[in-house]
Amino acid sequence: MTEYKISKEKHLERIEKVRNLAEKKNLSGIIFFKPLSVYYLTGYHFIATERPICFVLPVADESWFYIPRLEVEHLIEKIPWVNRENYFEYPDLQHPANIFKDLLKEKGLTKTEIGLETPNFSAYWGYKGPKFTELLDVKTPLFPDLIMNMRIIKDDEEIKLIKESAKWGDLAHRYLQEYTAEGKNEVEVSLQASWDATKKLLESLEGFVPRALLAAHAGYRGQIGAWSAIPHSVIEKTVFQKGQTLVTGASANISGYISELERTMFIGEPNEKQRRYFDVMKRAQDAALEVFGPDVPCSEVDKASIKVIKDAGLYHLAQHHTGHAIGMEGHEPPFLDIGSDDILKPGMVMTCEPGIYEYKFGGFRHSDTVIITEDGSELITPYPRDLDDLII
Repeated sequence: MTEYKISKEKHLERIEKVRNLAEKKNLSGIIFFKPLSVYYLTGYHFIATERPICFVLPVADESWFYIPRLEVEHLIEKIPWVNRENYFEYPDLQHPANIFKDLLKEKGLTKTEIGLETPNFSAYWGYKGPKFTELLDVKTPLFPDLIMNMRIIKDDEEIKLIKESAKWGDLAHRYLQEYTAEGKNEVEVSLQASWDATKKLLESLEGFVPRALLAAHAGYRGQIGAWSAIPHSVIEKTVFQKGQTLVTGASANISGYISELERTMFIGEPNEKQRRYFDVMKRAQDAALEVFGPDVPCSEVDKASIKVIKDAGLYHLAQHHTGHAIGMEGHEPPFLDIGSDDILKPGMVMTCEPGIYEYKFGGFRHSDTVIITEDGSELITPYPRDLDDLII
């Protein structure tokens, strides 16, 4: 049976990479607090609350979790290969931070410097307690970007999951386009498309465990008609009408990894102005897609799309750069921006989404997910991009 998750072996490789870094810096270990960092290193997915949860990665001993009592059985069932220590509740008569400090001392981790992902035990609202930088008597160098930097280059297992996401995002979008019609509203259409795609996904991927209620999803997020000119609009329960420009979004969450597919569509035949803006947007995306490849500066991709939009005399309608990395989060570094110093490398996964927006008229944006390969790039969201294929 195919596994649609990161393997234990891959998690152990990641842990060993962090352990080696800590050893080189003469640390006793590094402590991680961010839920996504913990998930990246171990595969442990939990609901973050005011109760502190952290993952301790010593140099000279086995790694272990520090968790509240209500997570014990959950951890045993999901990640049985990681050791654990627990406290009862927060804030309790003895604060979890003080219990944790004593545990670190008992385990010999405070004899030398110990690294921290953040200075705080918890960044969640409502938490009150001492900072670790104030709690411990040893130096606590911070490593806030360590895991994010590891996540920039995706490994083979991550790329497999992102490709699977793109496959099911494509299906969700096909349902979205099929179900959209005058008189319907975006809520009913988006939910129906997302549920039908999710149902098909769950029937097809044996052993797959979803991390979201609707594993595959597609919708409009309010970007309908004049509101399509608001790039980060939110859902409005808008009713579809003839002549509207639509900007869509579709993806699937496959064990915490996502892709991005967006299209500009129209209800009925677009007018001359809509066609012109669509054409400029698509040519800008085509130009950017041509530039993708290993050792290409991120700024060059942005410059390619900017040139097309400027040459068309529409750069005053641009509102954002050409794209960004994607993986465990919708927006990750690096960014396809004219001011970026970053270089594209094999294993990076990027979106390509230049857009133009005229307030109270409409927005025009396609987005595709692209993997940087050893000898070029691979577009993994091959949904039709031509205008005639996107008229409802």
